[in-house]
Amino acid sequence: MGVWGGGLYSNDLAMDLRSTIGAVLRLPFDTDQLVEILCGTQPSAANNPADEEHTTFWLVMADQFSKRGIASARVQAKALQIIDGGEDLATLSRLGARPQDLRKREKLLIELRTRFVAQKKETPRKVLREPEPLLMQTGDVLVFPTCNGDNINPYFGSREKNVRWVQKQA
Repeated sequence: MGVWGGGLYSNDLAMDLRSTIGAVLRLPFDTDQLVEILCGTQPSAANNPADEEHTTFWLVMADQFSKRGIASARVQAKALQIIDGGEDLATLSRLGARPQDLRKREKLLIELRTRFVAQKKETPRKVLREPEPLLMQTGDVLVFPTCNGDNINPYFGSREKNVRWVQKQA
């Protein structure tokens, strides 16, 4: 896990989880089923308190549920336990967070706790009424260039820097 700062969404898992939650919450299931599905996407982070991403997982889920008006006693209780027990700050400290980031995070946790406790009612959410249409049909083929089984590395800014990948002229 990379920690970029004191914000709640200052690591890779938090950023990925936010979009995953957005997609899962469109499913037409009750809240408990949605929580189980989300826990299944990151089983170690969800179920293992020793995992360095455990606190982030539950705090992000609680934050997203709160922002979207979804009430889950399980998610709220877990987030409050993490905040009140100081688990999140302890984890960030172990991971080498700077003191100013820890202070920023502590302030954020107080705000989150206030919002979690204040949330009383659930707002209706938009769910899928039918499966989304497929973009491809049976028999469609995707083609992309490779070089000896390697694809182009999209993180290089130019083809010249992709030394392992050479396109052969026909």
